[in-house]
Amino acid sequence: MMQVRSFWLLAALGVLGGCAQVPPDRPAPAAAPATTAASPISRTVAEAIPRYRRAAEAARQAGDLAGAAAQWQILTVLAPDDPAYARELAAARAAIEKEAREQLAAGNAAMAAGDLDRATQSMLRVLAVDPAQPDAAKALREIDRRKLTRIQADRAAKVTLQDTVAIRGAVRAQSEANDAFDVEQAIEMFRAGDTSGGLRDLKGYVDANQGNKAARQRVGNVVADRAKELEDQGSREQALGLYEQAIALRGDASAPWAGRVGTLKKALAQDYLEKGTRAYRTNITQAISFFEISVKYDPTNTQANLKLKDARAAKANLEKIK
Repeated sequence: MMQVRSFWLLAALGVLGGCAQVPPDRPAPAAAPATTAASPISRTVAEAIPRYRRAAEAARQAGDLAGAAAQWQILTVLAPDDPAYARELAAARAAIEKEAREQLAAGNAAMAAGDLDRATQSMLRVLAVDPAQPDAAKALREIDRRKLTRIQADRAAKVTLQDTVAIRGAVRAQSEANDAFDVEQAIEMFRAGDTSGGLRDLKGYVDANQGNKAARQRVGNVVADRAKELEDQGSREQALGLYEQAIALRGDASAPWAGRVGTLKKALAQDYLEKGTRAYRTNITQAISFFEISVKYDPTNTQANLKLKDARAAKANLEKIK
């Protein structure tokens, strides 16, 4: 009974892979030996590991702790059985925590001493290594408030009642200057490689300044420039995400680079269609996943929709046989 069941399972797999069916009187083929060549996915991972390791070591040597940690994190996923990468990731995170803690302490000490410029530099260094550090961001807002208060107090001591209008104008100008400083700081963080932290601050600025079209256009162009760099490097999915972010930050789709979104989606849909087609014979579950991504990027891709439907049906038939 088990031999008959194995025969029909092998026969179904043979049809899916385009292979000849196994004759009923032939015994089931033996399992592949352990020395079978690695799958294309295994080879891809093996080729990727040295690149990420070199990137992690280069970031560490350059003092980019956050960048090094990100690369080690990827390596722990690619090679979960290698304890060296987990140790490197833990060491990078510990170094980040230590650097952030020391710079935060230095910044707080500078604030207590009234040295707001030195405090600002320390807090910015904290965010450079740990963009999610809430105390540093809160301290920077407090520093800006103190600077504005100091400016107002200094001017108030020198003016008379007739200067009220001038004071109000100065306050507005200072507020605008603070806004300009905020967006410049976010742009510099983004350009320096802190993509997530920079985008977060740029979104915050745009949300608070919806009507500032000139600033929003500049912010959108900065993000689109980075998307173009990634696209030129072959990182099309990352580039697509940044192009979409740039359009949202800009507030309209009239920029020259906005058309790249549709082009990239169709190209990515075709890429995943081809990946799914290659995987179909050996891993139908993975093929379905690739076809689904292809359809997500381009719902109008008829070939991807048909192959997804066929793959799902084939998988359902296999599960019935089992």
